[in-house]
Amino acid sequence: MMNIRVMTYNIQHGHVHLSDPGVIDLTKVAAVMKESGADIIGLNEVRGLGEDEYYTAQAEKIADYLGYHCWFGKSVYVFGFNPYGNAIVSKWPIVKAEVFPIPSPSDSNTRYYETRSVLRAVIETPEYSQIAVYCSHFGLTDEEHCNAVSFVKDMISKESLPFVLMGDFNMTPDDPLIGALDHSFVSTHHILEKAGEKTFPSEAPDELIDYIYTSNDFDVGSISTIKIIASDHRPVLANLTL
Repeated sequence: MMNIRVMTYNIQHGHVHLSDPGVIDLTKVAAVMKESGADIIGLNEVRGLGEDEYYTAQAEKIADYLGYHCWFGKSVYVFGFNPYGNAIVSKWPIVKAEVFPIPSPSDSNTRYYETRSVLRAVIETPEYSQIAVYCSHFGLTDEEHCNAVSFVKDMISKESLPFVLMGDFNMTPDDPLIGALDHSFVSTHHILEKAGEKTFPSEAPDELIDYIYTSNDFDVGSISTIKIIASDHRPVLANLTL
């Protein structure tokens, strides 16, 4: 038996929330991660190294700050040359990882549409050998939600390892599509709902849109949000036993 503390966190590419003018300071969100004691962290809205000076290797910088391993998974190139997507940061080695694009909506001109993906990483834990970690950031429209939920359910149904799925899904718990995920995996958001905890916006949250799911291999000890304003989302932290 081993205990694993996992976190999901939309870091808003390190933008210090409510700063004016906008300031990017990765140490703000990285300090939240360090203080939490999380072993594995799924990150959304992460910039990779690009041509624009503000597109730095953010996952690597956060991992260096924590003394962790990391893997950045590009979903899209902003302006054609700046990578942007999800990342996984882990206390333990990431032995392999792969990015899986989520099918695009039929009308790619949909307002606010951007290419989305799922990052899957295999992590070598010290006591249980390997686990799979999935991290994703779903889109904003109904069709994007349908595509993402269908894609994730199909992908993870083939998973042979104990797994954790987490990310910003841009849906509230009363959305029927979240119900579809609840029926397929072990959900944790009902604990947050019972406690009245929300995740967005961080300064006065009125929506729960960030989630952690697991396979049946895990027992959920506790789950809570971290009540801090660093990004525009509050992180969610769960204590799991495998």
